[in-house]
Amino acid sequence: MISYFYMRMLSDIEKTISINKLRRNFGEIEQILPLIDRFIITKKGKPFAVLSATSGIKRELMRKTAGAFKGTILDDDNFWKEVSKKKSRKEYTKL
Repeated sequence: MISYFYMRMLSDIEKTISINKLRRNFGEIEQILPLIDRFIITKKGKPFAVLSATSGIKRELMRKTAGAFKGTILDDDNFWKEVSKKKSRKEYTKL
């Protein structure tokens, strides 16, 4: 299971991580690696190397998740038409 610390790392496309932290937490980092662009590995605070998943791994992840919304409200064309309608800015929103 991925810890809260590593889930927070998904917010940015590119992340920096020390080589020591990579060694200690490689299992968790390996799980999220296909979900992000890359990690910049630092050694003594300076960029040392780049770690990223291969494109084949990322494609496999995309294949596994393809069709995940089938049969849900997110699969409904009318739902997306309503969401993408331009909203009027003349009316105030009541809070």
